[in-house]
Amino acid sequence: MTDIINGSYKKDTPHEDIGYQKWEVRKTYEVDITYEIVAKTKEVAEELLERKETPYEEIDEYGDTFRETITSKFTNDLAGDEPTEWKKIEECVPRDDEDMDNNWKPYLNYEDPDWSKDDFEWFKNEDGTNVKRT
Repeated sequence: MTDIINGSYKKDTPHEDIGYQKWEVRKTYEVDITYEIVAKTKEVAEELLERKETPYEEIDEYGDTFRETITSKFTNDLAGDEPTEWKKIEECVPRDDEDMDNNWKPYLNYEDPDWSKDDFEWFKNEDGTNVKRT
């Protein structure tokens, strides 16, 4: 294993999935459809939704890359002019790790990411900028 630098491993060459975010999007047509979208930023997710959304059938497709995905499912049959609801639900982050080569000191492993639903663990804002920690 390469040395752990400043409490992280492979930060300069992280796993490709790190930084992707997942949103649950609820948009009302004549039916209620819930989308789950994975993209780097909310703007990219919105573009993917605009390109792929369909109120006529459930979808399970890719965006520009295989990491960008969009899926949908019908949940309720309604009529109305309801607003679109966006909720960030997950982010792919470096895994908290430790090993005997590092004297069991904790570090962030950028080579082995994990999807986190805990917003305190997220590194990115919806626009893709870094979260500022106080």
